[in-house]
Amino acid sequence: MAFSCQILFLIGVALVSLASGRALNTDEDSPPRIGIIGGGLGGTSTAFFLRQLYGPKLTIDVFEADKVGGRVTTININGQDYEAGGTIIHRKNKYMVEFAKKFNLTQFDNSDGVLGLWAEDGMRLQTSEWSAVTLAKLVWRYGMDLYTARHWVSNVGFKQFARIYQFQDRGMAFTTLEDMLRAMGDDLLNMTRHTMREVLQDIGLSQTFIDEFAAAAVKDNYGQTVEANGFLGVVSLMAVEPELWSIQDGNQQMAEILLRESKANLVKGTVKTVALIKDDMGTGGVSYELDYTKGTDSTKTESREYDIVIVAAPLNEETKNKISFADFPVEVLSFKQDYLKLVCAFVQGKINASAFNVDSPKECPDAIISISPNYYFNSVVMRSPVSPNTKPETSLGADEAVWRVFFSHNPTEEDISRLFVSHSDLRLVDWWAYPEYRAGMELPPFMLYDRLYYVNAIESAASAMEMALIGGRNVALLAHNQWHSNFDKIDEVQLPQPTGSSGDAQKSEL
Repeated sequence: MAFSCQILFLIGVALVSLASGRALNTDEDSPPRIGIIGGGLGGTSTAFFLRQLYGPKLTIDVFEADKVGGRVTTININGQDYEAGGTIIHRKNKYMVEFAKKFNLTQFDNSDGVLGLWAEDGMRLQTSEWSAVTLAKLVWRYGMDLYTARHWVSNVGFKQFARIYQFQDRGMAFTTLEDMLRAMGDDLLNMTRHTMREVLQDIGLSQTFIDEFAAAAVKDNYGQTVEANGFLGVVSLMAVEPELWSIQDGNQQMAEILLRESKANLVKGTVKTVALIKDDMGTGGVSYELDYTKGTDSTKTESREYDIVIVAAPLNEETKNKISFADFPVEVLSFKQDYLKLVCAFVQGKINASAFNVDSPKECPDAIISISPNYYFNSVVMRSPVSPNTKPETSLGADEAVWRVFFSHNPTEEDISRLFVSHSDLRLVDWWAYPEYRAGMELPPFMLYDRLYYVNAIESAASAMEMALIGGRNVALLAHNQWHSNFDKIDEVQLPQPTGSSGDAQKSEL
C-alpha cells in the first residue's frame, strides 16, 4: 500500500508541474547540478548519457567509495587479471557492442569450452570440442527442445526486448520498471509474474530440458533455480547463445571510459545521507544535500548540494554502505529489493577428477554446472586471463589452471578439498550479487521522489552489463525530460511513429 501511495504522490508532482503550463527549467545557461551515487556501469553510463543530453556546461559529480566499475571488476592471480564480476557480453547487446566499437575496445572470445551438467548422481550431459558431436548429444537428450527454446528466445525475448532501444532512441523514458517492461511487450511483463518453470512448460519444453539445460543456465548466470521468475529465464537462455565475448584487458574498462568521456568529477567517498533541503512541489524548487565521508575516516562528513540526485547502487538492507534518506514527506524506500549473496572462489590448482567420475583432469569439462538445487557448489569454470598475452610472474606447473567456483555460502576447507587435489592460490570474493528473482516480486520505480532517481530498479528485471546501460540511459532521459517538462516523452507505452527528421530529435549517437 505504501508503494502505491508513493507512486500516486509522484504522479501528483508531475501533474502540478504540467498544470503550471511552463517548463520547469528553460534556462539552457543554467543546467542542473547532478550528483550520482555509484561508479559502476549504471552510474558511469548515466553520467555519459547526461553529458550527451545537456552538453558541456552540466556539472556532474560521481561518488564512488571503491574502484570504478562496481561489480564489474577483476582479480589478480599470479600476475594476471581475471574477470571476477560481469563476464559475458552478447552480440545483440546494442549498447555494449556500440560502445566497444566507439572506444576501440577489443572483443575477446568468452567461450567456456566443453560444458558438463552435473547432478548429485553424476554427469547428465557433457558437450564436445566438436560441434557436430555436441549437436548430436543435445538432440539425443533433448530432442527439438533446444531449437524450440532458441526460436522462442529469438522471437519473443530478443524481438520484444529490442523495443526498448527504439523508445530510448526517440528520447522516451519511464518512471517505473513495470511501465518499461509493458512498453517492451506484455509477454515480458507477464513473465515476471510466473516462474521460469511455468513459462518454459507453457511453450512446450520437456521436464528434462527444464530441469537440466534451463536449470544450468539460470544457476550459472544468477545462482538461482527455475523457480525464479520467467523474465530471468529469457535472459539466462540468451546467455547460452553462441558468440559471447568480453573486453580484452577487462570489462571494467567500459565504466572507466564512460566516466572519462562524461567529464564528470569523481568523488572518492561514501555517501551516508541524502537529505531533502528544499521542496516547492512541482515548481522546480527541489534541492538535495549529500553527506559523505572520504577514505577510511568515517567520522569526518562533508556535504554537497544538488538539483538532481541519481542513485546507481543497490538499495537493500544487506549492502555494507547503506544510504539514509532524511526529511522526506513520504517513505522513499517503500519497496523491498532483496539481494542474493554469492561467494566467488578463485582457485589456482589441480582439479579433483575423481569428484566428477573421470580419471584425469584433462577429461574434466572446462565448465561444470550443478543442476541440483541445493548442491554445495553452483559452478566450476576454468578461466582465462583478461589479457591473453601477459605472462605469469612465476611458473606453477602446466596442470595448475585458474578455476572460478561459485558458492551460495562461505566455502569450507572440505568444500575446496572435494573439488581440488591441491592448490597454490585461493581468493574469495563475496558480494550481494543479484536480486532474488521471485515470481510476482515488486518492480521498483526509477523515480523515488521529485528529481531523485534509482538506476538499479532495472536489476529487478535482470542484472547484466547491458541492463545497467539501459537503466542508465532511461534515468538520464527521465531526468532530462522532467527538467524540461517533456511530459509527452514519459511513461508512453506505445511506440510513436517517427515523423521525418524530427521523429528522432533526441536520438543520440553513442
